[in-house]
Amino acid sequence: MKLLINCIYIVLLASSFLFSQDDSNAIAGSDERAISPIIQIRYDNFANEDFTPSSAIGIKLRIDEDRFTGFDVNTDSKETRIFMGWKWSMLGLSVKEVTLEDDSVQNVNMYSFGVRYTLLNNVNTVVEYILSGDSNTDDFLRLSIGVEF
Repeated sequence: MKLLINCIYIVLLASSFLFSQDDSNAIAGSDERAISPIIQIRYDNFANEDFTPSSAIGIKLRIDEDRFTGFDVNTDSKETRIFMGWKWSMLGLSVKEVTLEDDSVQNVNMYSFGVRYTLLNNVNTVVEYILSGDSNTDDFLRLSIGVEF
């Protein structure tokens, strides 16, 4: 009986190797992947003289050739955003942590819309207008330069 069970295990193991597929096209290029990590350098309020750069990381999900969605977060983790786009346009919904004048911290809803332009295969730039959902935070323009992997 023990010999029969061992024979069954050996046959199942051998058949699993026979039916496994060796696909040489298993590695997908960046233009074929549906999910891509992104890294961005952001310049908030770049129309002003005293803007400072920040960085963001996230994930972009390609739905089809024209549509995409995803999320990103500033590396200082004070802003988290969900974005979606179609061809060159882009919309975003975000929450940002803002310190008020009395040193209290408040979460502010922000809405963004803008345009996305591909510079190279995986390098793009985005110009967005950010609308603040709070009277304490001003609206501003954001310029982002990003890389998709």
